[in-house]
Amino acid sequence: MAFSGAQPPYLNPIVPFTGTIQGGLQDGLQITVSGTAFYSGGTRFAVNFQTGRSDNDIAFHFNPRFEEGGYVVCNTKQKGSWGPEERKMQMPFQRGSPFELRFLVQSSEFKVTVNGNLFVQYEHRVPFHHVNTISVTGAVQLSYVSFQSPGIWPATAAPMTQRFVHTVQSTPGQMFPNPMIPPMAYPNPAYPMPFFTSIPGGLYPSKSIIVSGTILPCAQRCGSCVKAMASGWPWMVSTFLNTTTA
Repeated sequence: MAFSGAQPPYLNPIVPFTGTIQGGLQDGLQITVSGTAFYSGGTRFAVNFQTGRSDNDIAFHFNPRFEEGGYVVCNTKQKGSWGPEERKMQMPFQRGSPFELRFLVQSSEFKVTVNGNLFVQYEHRVPFHHVNTISVTGAVQLSYVSFQSPGIWPATAAPMTQRFVHTVQSTPGQMFPNPMIPPMAYPNPAYPMPFFTSIPGGLYPSKSIIVSGTILPCAQRCGSCVKAMASGWPWMVSTFLNTTTA
């Protein structure tokens, strides 16, 4: 599946993070923020969609607060002045647990989902096409910020969850060198076996690949391998875990 129209994601960006949204916000653009809220270092984090790198003009301020039982503040800042807060008296995030936060830009509103569940809809107070920057601040660690361009997925396609059976780590804040989002094609975290996927950017020093899963009780062997072409000859590195069953 091609992703030639999508902006490359930011991988492991350091917080506070500020990144450009190439082409600005568009109707149908979806932005995914994946990370983990910290236990310490503060009780809040925020995702801001703003004009430029200054925080004087923020079209959408999404601000989870682990206070008073937990709630989320949504707001807009214009020329340095905040508007009236909209509070959602629920906390969909858990400290120490990974989350997937998705923002879908629509003509009249931002639609926000957390871990695949619709959480809030925030009506535009200012023209969203002025927004060209995303920033993340507060007590949170980011895994990636990715972009899904309008029209890339058919209306009947299953939504992407971005929940990986693998993660690819590179230099903090670095983008994938090729214009694609992290390879994810299955809407269910239980992936069919055998599983194959490409490694964006290939292998290079300091890159690590983490495979997470559960060994079934009836399993006798599981493994992973990396295949590549070097000097015209294929080579393969494999790891296997042998298990015995009663």
